[in-house]
Amino acid sequence: MWIPRRALVAVFVAGIAALSMMLAGGALGAGTKHPGKTKPGNKQQGKRQGAPLIKESLAPSQPTDPSFHGVDPGGAPWVLKRGEVRVKSNGKLNLRVKGLVIPGDPGNGTPGPVTTISASLYCGADSNTTAEDTSQEVPISRKGDARIHDKSFTVPSTCLAPVILVHPNGDTTHYIAVDGWRL
Repeated sequence: MWIPRRALVAVFVAGIAALSMMLAGGALGAGTKHPGKTKPGNKQQGKRQGAPLIKESLAPSQPTDPSFHGVDPGGAPWVLKRGEVRVKSNGKLNLRVKGLVIPGDPGNGTPGPVTTISASLYCGADSNTTAEDTSQEVPISRKGDARIHDKSFTVPSTCLAPVILVHPNGDTTHYIAVDGWRL
């Protein structure tokens, strides 16, 4: 029996395509956990408790920076050696700054008049000027070091375009650091 070359090539290509689809489907489906599907007795009910929703570096504010959600930058050029923030789905906010200082007047290498910091989470369009939550105030050292560990931070089920702002002395109308980076 004679089989045309085109038909043989078409059958061969279709077979390879079908085999590839089966292998890809098996590889993608193997071992994955799907949200909303839990084992009996699992109390998480599809939510990854404690999974980082935000894990970002922090950038110091400059007087020329833009306002975010109606909050203006601090009035001095801040510098930051290192800073990071994590917000988890279980309502935990962890924020750390090292060396958040004003290099010149009025700080001269210290946080100047700033003695405490707090952090706020904003979601959605910049026209939304209401924070989802604001942490308690914590002291900042004269070296510019501080840590916020808030275990009861309100985390909404949906937060599009999240922004974390670090406020000086409980002044939620200004920020001295924001999630992001500055090279």
